[in-house]
Amino acid sequence: MAGYTMSNNDKVNKLVLYAPLWHLKAPPPFSGAGAYRTASRDVVRERGIRGIPPQAVEGVSPTAWFDAWWRATLATDPVGATQNPPVVRAPNGVLKDIVDYWGAGKATWEPEMIRVPTLLILAEWDQDTPLYMAQEVFAKLINAPYKRHVVIGEGTHTVALEKSRMHLINQVRSFLDE
Repeated sequence: MAGYTMSNNDKVNKLVLYAPLWHLKAPPPFSGAGAYRTASRDVVRERGIRGIPPQAVEGVSPTAWFDAWWRATLATDPVGATQNPPVVRAPNGVLKDIVDYWGAGKATWEPEMIRVPTLLILAEWDQDTPLYMAQEVFAKLINAPYKRHVVIGEGTHTVALEKSRMHLINQVRSFLDE
């Protein structure tokens, strides 16, 4: 979205970047081969709760909500759903971009070229796009007519599936409606 906007400011009214990816401070701890990676329910659940204090997990990200999401996601992928155990498949393109660009200190877009009102929003415990990333992007949005950086408390990269999801939705709605 940011790359499109920097090249098409005249076609964009406002820009919302949820958990914006920026330069990594350390090399990425992963790699991807092939078009997709797969993950079982337990692997996905553990990844989704990274950063949540153990005593707060069920309150922030109830297992029942995760299980409903898991079933709905499997229903969209008959290939992954029929494996034993069932898995979700995710494209590896983003991993390649992270390794080749963001992990190597090369941006794929330039915040200075954004010339529309911009909202950066992410959650406090996001382990995939930590707070420093949005802070660095925010400082570089020097040509945005106005900008906002919102941090949702007690949430992870998957805050849309957590108790604070309505904070995310309401902040985005408010920004777009004002």
